[in-house]
Amino acid sequence: MIKILRFFIFGFFRWLIIVSTIFIFSSIALVTYIYQIEPQWIQIKNLDITLPNLEENFEGWRILQVSDIHINQWMTEERLTNIVNLINEQQPDIIVLTGDFFSQSGSYSTRLDRLEERIIPKIPYAEEHPSLIKRFLNKAGFPIQDTPRRRYFDDDQITLINSLSKLKPHYKSFAILGNHDYATSHKLVREGLKDSDIITLRNRVYTIENNSSYLNIIGVDDVLYGKDDLDSVLTQIPDKGANILLVHEPDFAVLAWKTHRFQLQLSGHSHGGQIKIPFRKPPFLPPYGQQFPEGLYRFSDLLLYTNRGVGMAYPYIRFNCRPEITIFTLHSAKDN
Repeated sequence: MIKILRFFIFGFFRWLIIVSTIFIFSSIALVTYIYQIEPQWIQIKNLDITLPNLEENFEGWRILQVSDIHINQWMTEERLTNIVNLINEQQPDIIVLTGDFFSQSGSYSTRLDRLEERIIPKIPYAEEHPSLIKRFLNKAGFPIQDTPRRRYFDDDQITLINSLSKLKPHYKSFAILGNHDYATSHKLVREGLKDSDIITLRNRVYTIENNSSYLNIIGVDDVLYGKDDLDSVLTQIPDKGANILLVHEPDFAVLAWKTHRFQLQLSGHSHGGQIKIPFRKPPFLPPYGQQFPEGLYRFSDLLLYTNRGVGMAYPYIRFNCRPEITIFTLHSAKDN
């Protein structure tokens, strides 16, 4: 009887050790994947897009979209430069950047858009969020002392310029601003984009002419901060050419579609949720990014594409939601 009892006790503890070991190593593997692997595993997605008003000299043009860079403690200059190199390898005709170049820090309790722009660059924002691995070790009883670091938004501007100035489209690069840019320093972002030879469209239309053919790139300013002015934009759109709308928040497509003036809307903002549980809607989606969180959507005469972005908001993790660079090859409805 004692031998049988001893056998079951030893068997139980052996089973417990095996299960515990599997759990520990699985947890380490999962944390490593969501924190280190997937956030850097960029998907390059190619889509053929047919636009009814596309004129013949723009047939086959390739527009590359990158969104939500979020320069912060995770998106360093080295990482962003690697992304720029990856973009240049695709040899796009046009590059569009759909907002959120800077990243709002949780250490701010004051709305920075209410402060003078000359003050903002002099305000440090603390990197108050330790990595998930450090937090795990701290909770496990292995404290790691972090030396407090301070970042300034003018440092982020330098990162932006040093990286994005290396973009090499065949034609030009265009950008719009996002809510994080207005929550931090939109002036520094705009200056950085200008110094990087990127055209910022704030409720503005830019018409590309190619041998008497026209393509209109239209930028609507950030919706979440109330900077959008659709009425003004509509008065600027020429009668000729296809109209491609850039707006940070994808849910704006409902209003854009009602005008029947745009054929393609390119947005970001939602990051695809960053964390996607299979067969369920992403649990964390921002305002104006909840109806159309990622991918291609078709209205009657409008296509919407929501890009998952290359950067992240805190927590700096991704699961089942890889970062993304999207390339759209334009085709005319006459040829399709």
